[in-house]
Amino acid sequence: MEREKTSLALYSILVVTYTTFGCTLPSATLSEMVEYPGNFSQLAWALAAVLALLLSAALTVPLRKTKRLLIRWLKTDVGMFTGVVAIVFLAALILLRIHLFGSPIVLLLAGALARLDMQTAGLSERQAFWILTVASLAGLVLGWIVNHLM
Repeated sequence: MEREKTSLALYSILVVTYTTFGCTLPSATLSEMVEYPGNFSQLAWALAAVLALLLSAALTVPLRKTKRLLIRWLKTDVGMFTGVVAIVFLAALILLRIHLFGSPIVLLLAGALARLDMQTAGLSERQAFWILTVASLAGLVLGWIVNHLM
């Protein structure tokens, strides 16, 4: 299978998205809002890095196994009912708290767009995972730099 060229613009969108997300992370101690004994900024940056890794992993997981498991679970009446209730509950939660879910949704969509480009270019899942991880962590680091320079 011949590999196609990947678009640098899509990776730039991914890096800029994570940079913007990194700029919005808190840089001050927020002990009055959250019961956390240490610096909330360190926890927020650690959670952002974990989020980047989880999104990269979720976007590069083999879909054949996931699809087979999901279809088998949704064939039962209880599975279908539980799935529909869970989807409706999550949709309502997301719509009610859109200010909290907006950034992760944009990160997911930017990563999905880059993953789609990698898939059409013929990159393996492992290569796609590392490219997504490096691009997202590089964007977070750039956001941290911008956040601390201002």
